[in-house]
Amino acid sequence: RFPSDGFLLLALLLYAPVGLCLLLLRLFIGVHVFLVSCALPDSLLRRFIVRVMCSVLGLFVRQSDPNLRDASIRVYIANHVTYFDHSVINLLTPCNTPALNGTPGFICWSRGFMELGAVGSRAELVDSLKMYSSHRGNPPLLLFPEEAATNGRVGLLRFSSWPFSILDVIQPVALQVQRPLIAVLLLCALWSTALLWGSFLP
Repeated sequence: RFPSDGFLLLALLLYAPVGLCLLLLRLFIGVHVFLVSCALPDSLLRRFIVRVMCSVLGLFVRQSDPNLRDASIRVYIANHVTYFDHSVINLLTPCNTPALNGTPGFICWSRGFMELGAVGSRAELVDSLKMYSSHRGNPPLLLFPEEAATNGRVGLLRFSSWPFSILDVIQPVALQVQRPLIAVLLLCALWSTALLWGSFLP
């Protein structure tokens, strides 16, 4: 939706040519990030290369204290601030996030989600994730008890307890995202809209 304020609308129209150039450039680089992620096996080298390429897109990822991370942990529990939190954490450590909503198939896989197949109830979902976590060769799980993205300042989401029933020990993760002057999350927007809008903005 376009801003109703005349000054903001004028600023948006003046910025539009620059924004469109940024959008095309970032989409071009983003395709290469996706291809590199598909071509290289999951390793420290791949995460480093993708992290550098993401910094060109304006996505800088850092962790405040790597020593707080327990290498033996099988389940990460994090707050949910954007549609791409799982991809960002994957730049720091290997993990899998199950797809709870959305259409399975290529779109689900390309966004970096793990498909579980037909899961009828929460109990079946928890049992499936327990079985997944029991195999030590699998990457840790990354779960979001909020189940939807929120900026943490406007509105409050119900906190689901089922992610804590998978294993007795979990690693809490606190995510924080910053963007000067412009809101990070478009409330009630699709992930594709958020991606295009974020690529358009400076």
